[in-house]
Amino acid sequence: MKAYLILAALAEMTASGAALAQTPPDFRSAYFNRLDQKRTGAFTLQDLQRISAKEFKRIDDNRDGGLSLDEYIFGIPTSRQDAIDFFAARFRRSDYNGDGKVDFNEDQAYCLDLVALADNNKDGFVSKDEFLAATGQ
Repeated sequence: MKAYLILAALAEMTASGAALAQTPPDFRSAYFNRLDQKRTGAFTLQDLQRISAKEFKRIDDNRDGGLSLDEYIFGIPTSRQDAIDFFAARFRRSDYNGDGKVDFNEDQAYCLDLVALADNNKDGFVSKDEFLAATGQ
Protein backbone atom coordinates (compact mmCIF):
# COMPACT_ATOMS: atom_id res chain seq x y z
CA MET A 1 0.00 0.00 0.00
CA LYS A 2 2.16 2.93 1.07
CA ALA A 3 5.75 3.58 0.05
CA TYR A 4 7.16 0.80 2.26
CA LEU A 5 5.25 -2.00 0.57
CA ILE A 6 5.50 -0.53 -2.91
CA LEU A 7 9.20 0.14 -2.64
CA ALA A 8 9.83 -3.33 -1.20
CA ALA A 9 8.05 -4.93 -4.14
CA LEU A 10 9.86 -2.71 -6.63
CA ALA A 11 13.17 -3.49 -4.92
CA GLU A 12 12.49 -7.20 -5.42
CA MET A 13 12.02 -6.54 -9.14
CA THR A 14 15.21 -4.50 -9.32
CA ALA A 15 17.24 -7.08 -7.43
CA SER A 16 16.18 -9.75 -9.88
CA GLY A 17 17.06 -7.53 -12.80
CA ALA A 18 13.46 -7.45 -14.00
CA ALA A 19 13.19 -3.69 -13.58
CA LEU A 20 15.86 -3.27 -16.25
CA ALA A 21 13.62 -4.82 -18.87
CA GLN A 22 11.96 -2.65 -21.50
CA THR A 23 8.52 -3.21 -19.99
CA PRO A 24 8.43 -3.70 -16.22
CA PRO A 25 6.72 -6.89 -15.04
CA ASP A 26 3.18 -6.81 -13.74
CA PHE A 27 3.19 -5.34 -10.24
CA ARG A 28 0.64 -7.90 -9.07
CA SER A 29 3.27 -10.66 -9.23
CA ALA A 30 5.62 -8.72 -6.99
CA TYR A 31 2.76 -7.92 -4.64
CA PHE A 32 1.80 -11.59 -4.46
CA ASN A 33 5.38 -12.41 -3.50
CA ARG A 34 5.07 -9.87 -0.69
CA LEU A 35 1.90 -11.58 0.55
CA ASP A 36 3.48 -15.05 0.31
CA GLN A 37 5.88 -14.34 3.18
CA LYS A 38 6.29 -18.03 4.03
CA ARG A 39 7.28 -18.75 0.40
CA THR A 40 4.80 -21.61 0.11
CA GLY A 41 3.41 -20.48 -3.23
CA ALA A 42 0.18 -19.27 -1.62
CA PHE A 43 -1.26 -17.16 1.15
CA THR A 44 -4.28 -17.57 3.44
CA LEU A 45 -6.98 -15.16 4.57
CA GLN A 46 -5.18 -14.87 7.90
CA ASP A 47 -1.92 -13.97 6.13
CA LEU A 48 -3.62 -11.31 4.04
CA GLN A 49 -5.54 -9.82 6.96
CA ARG A 50 -2.43 -9.73 9.18
CA ILE A 51 -0.31 -8.02 6.52
CA SER A 52 -3.12 -5.67 5.54
CA ALA A 53 -3.75 -4.68 9.18
CA LYS A 54 -0.08 -3.76 9.64
CA GLU A 55 -0.09 -1.78 6.40
CA PHE A 56 -3.33 -0.03 7.35
CA LYS A 57 -1.89 1.19 10.63
CA ARG A 58 1.35 2.29 8.97
CA ILE A 59 -0.26 4.27 6.14
CA ASP A 60 -2.98 6.05 8.12
CA ASP A 61 -0.80 9.17 8.26
CA ASN A 62 -3.32 11.45 9.94
CA ARG A 63 -4.45 8.67 12.33
CA ASP A 64 -8.13 9.30 11.68
CA GLY A 65 -8.97 5.59 11.31
CA GLY A 66 -9.70 5.90 7.61
CA LEU A 67 -7.55 5.86 4.52
CA SER A 68 -8.02 8.34 1.71
CA LEU A 69 -7.05 7.48 -1.83
CA ASP A 70 -4.03 9.77 -1.44
CA GLU A 71 -2.86 7.81 1.62
CA TYR A 72 -3.54 4.55 -0.21
CA ILE A 73 -1.30 5.35 -3.18
CA PHE A 74 1.21 7.70 -1.55
CA GLY A 75 4.80 6.86 -2.43
CA ILE A 76 4.14 4.81 -5.54
CA PRO A 77 6.47 6.07 -8.27
CA THR A 78 4.59 7.70 -11.13
CA SER A 79 6.51 5.43 -13.49
CA ARG A 80 4.64 2.43 -12.00
CA GLN A 81 1.16 3.11 -13.31
CA ASP A 82 0.35 -0.58 -12.91
CA ALA A 83 0.87 -0.32 -9.14
CA ILE A 84 -1.12 2.92 -8.94
CA ASP A 85 -3.96 1.32 -10.91
CA PHE A 86 -3.86 -1.81 -8.73
CA PHE A 87 -4.14 0.08 -5.46
CA ALA A 88 -6.64 2.64 -6.77
CA ALA A 89 -8.87 -0.27 -7.85
CA ARG A 90 -8.40 -1.96 -4.47
CA PHE A 91 -9.34 1.32 -2.77
CA ARG A 92 -12.54 1.62 -4.80
CA ARG A 93 -13.50 -2.00 -4.07
CA SER A 94 -12.70 -1.55 -0.36
CA ASP A 95 -14.80 1.58 0.09
CA TYR A 96 -17.99 -0.40 0.68
CA ASN A 97 -20.03 2.55 2.01
CA GLY A 98 -18.83 4.94 -0.72
CA ASP A 99 -17.70 7.69 1.66
CA GLY A 100 -14.30 8.21 -0.01
CA LYS A 101 -12.43 6.57 2.87
CA VAL A 102 -11.53 2.99 3.69
CA ASP A 103 -11.81 2.20 7.39
CA PHE A 104 -10.21 -0.79 9.09
CA ASN A 105 -13.35 -2.93 8.92
CA GLU A 106 -13.74 -2.23 5.20
CA ASP A 107 -10.10 -3.13 4.64
CA GLN A 108 -10.47 -6.44 6.46
CA ALA A 109 -13.75 -7.16 4.63
CA TYR A 110 -11.95 -6.59 1.33
CA CYS A 111 -9.42 -9.25 2.36
CA LEU A 112 -12.25 -11.69 3.07
CA ASP A 113 -13.92 -10.93 -0.27
CA LEU A 114 -10.66 -11.23 -2.20
CA VAL A 115 -9.84 -14.63 -0.74
CA ALA A 116 -13.40 -15.86 -1.30
CA LEU A 117 -13.21 -14.71 -4.92
CA ALA A 118 -9.69 -15.92 -5.63
CA ASP A 119 -9.65 -19.30 -3.87
CA ASN A 120 -11.27 -21.19 -6.73
CA ASN A 121 -10.64 -24.66 -5.36
CA LYS A 122 -11.72 -23.61 -1.83
CA ASP A 123 -8.65 -25.12 -0.16
CA GLY A 124 -8.06 -22.07 2.03
CA PHE A 125 -4.99 -20.98 0.07
CA VAL A 126 -4.69 -18.39 -2.69
CA SER A 127 -2.07 -19.42 -5.24
CA LYS A 128 -0.30 -16.98 -7.49
CA ASP A 129 -2.41 -18.00 -10.48
CA GLU A 130 -5.61 -17.58 -8.46
CA PHE A 131 -4.47 -14.17 -7.18
CA LEU A 132 -3.51 -12.93 -10.64
CA ALA A 133 -6.82 -14.10 -12.11
CA ALA A 134 -8.84 -12.45 -9.32
CA THR A 135 -6.98 -9.16 -9.44
CA GLY A 136 -6.84 -8.74 -13.22
CA GLN A 137 -7.57 -5.17 -14.21
